[in-house]
Amino acid sequence: MFNLGTLISDPYNRKARLQPALLTLLPVLVASVLLVPEIQSSRGAAIGVLVYCGGAMWLTQLGRDRGKALEPTLFKAWGGKPSVAMLRHRDSRISKTTKERYRAFLERRVPDLKLASQEDENRAPANADDGYESATAWLLAQTRDRERFRLIFEENINYGFRRNIWALKPLALVVDALLIASVLTTVAMFSTDTAASTLQAIDKPTWAAILLTLGHMLIFALMVRRDWVRTTADAYARQLLAACDILDNSDG
Repeated sequence: MFNLGTLISDPYNRKARLQPALLTLLPVLVASVLLVPEIQSSRGAAIGVLVYCGGAMWLTQLGRDRGKALEPTLFKAWGGKPSVAMLRHRDSRISKTTKERYRAFLERRVPDLKLASQEDENRAPANADDGYESATAWLLAQTRDRERFRLIFEENINYGFRRNIWALKPLALVVDALLIASVLTTVAMFSTDTAASTLQAIDKPTWAAILLTLGHMLIFALMVRRDWVRTTADAYARQLLAACDILDNSDG
């Protein structure tokens, strides 16, 4: 269980877990500030921040758990975990020469590891992937040092951020829809005029809240997609495999 201090102080927790939750709830915070005068007072602002942070901490748990639960779905859609898939002979995201160098290093360093030849991979791709999975698991264990392998850590944060915000996408869209509906319903309840005149009478803060929420909804609907997550997953996998060269050079 996270506490707020841990979420803020640890870079991965702050950027990959807390920020997606805060962005998911952002329209609620902005709409509350714009439309509820009491929140603009110092006491109201303090209460609002506490409620907002409490909701964000709950969403942090939800985003992390849902992100991990949905990760196999992502890997299946992408044809496998990127770090594993990039070691396959048939994958072209890493050049053949570079891949052969990585594979040779891993076979030298990982105990009892023999990676599949192209013929073995074609004949039994699942068995080949078991070897690639073992190799990348070993590589992960060797690259835990965040300072030495800074690029791996940063790409892991980028991937975690996008995966978790993608996992929270359905909730974000529901929150946005409910927020817009509640604002329009409230306006309609206190108006006895026609719909056209009611729209004309909506004040600027209300319009600002509606438009910001609509923009938030469109961004989540159109941009937060599996391919958007995949870009960072591939970048993380490339950096992880590139650690073969770093480890090999340090051995020399």
